[in-house]
Amino acid sequence: MIRRALAIIALALAQQAYAKPLAIPNDDSAADKAIAITTQYQLTHDNVECLQFDTFDKGTFYVVRVREIRPKACGGAPDVSPTLFFLKIRKSYGRTLMSADGDGSRYVLPKRVTKSD
Repeated sequence: MIRRALAIIALALAQQAYAKPLAIPNDDSAADKAIAITTQYQLTHDNVECLQFDTFDKGTFYVVRVREIRPKACGGAPDVSPTLFFLKIRKSYGRTLMSADGDGSRYVLPKRVTKSD
């Protein structure tokens, strides 16, 4: 009986020791992932330097609010900083979804923004 209990404890400890590290372990990693996704999928026509990425830890995932910032280099009114979209990034493996509506209550896979003339 004691052997069985020790074997179970050893197995539980071994599973925790071999647990896969989080793909997105902290706020900085979430912001870096959001920058990469925004650039890769061209989610906005703005330069990355003209965007701000605000991260919120929600337990198993991060929500990143992507906002326009308007310093002199980016043009526009510096007191205005509209939210463009939200990204939801899973901590465990980095899967990213983009807000399908303005308030971030529904998410879909990111799609490239196409230029309209």
